[in-house]
Amino acid sequence: MGRENEELRKEIKELNKKIEDLEKIISHLQEPFAKMHEFAERYVKLIDTFIRLGVLSPGDIFSDVRDDISKEIIGVLISRNELNISQITEAVRQRRGTASRRIIRERLQILEKSGKVRRVDTKKGAVYSLSEEVVKKWSQMLGLFK
Repeated sequence: MGRENEELRKEIKELNKKIEDLEKIISHLQEPFAKMHEFAERYVKLIDTFIRLGVLSPGDIFSDVRDDISKEIIGVLISRNELNISQITEAVRQRRGTASRRIIRERLQILEKSGKVRRVDTKKGAVYSLSEEVVKKWSQMLGLFK
């Protein structure tokens, strides 16, 4: 019994040492990840500013999207994800000064059929986000992925 207790204590000490080593590794990783997260947030804000100022437009990438309202919808969904029709309408209204919920709904249906927007039905209603194709094109254009 005494020998077993001694072996258990030794194993516990070894485990404690390994846990301490892991804690040190994790603490060293936290700062770079926090900086990377902060950089990514700033980058997204910068891109959003370019979009709002008209320097960079979703139309630059999606030349097949012809009407301005659809371009605005894509711009809104680039900035924020998983929005319902009312939220999208309000965001487009803030950008353009005017927006009709009916028109936004119609354009969303067209964008959904063309594969630009994805609709997900939730308990609270439908929410919209960019399709993977759009996210991939946008990321490639920004130089994030090849």
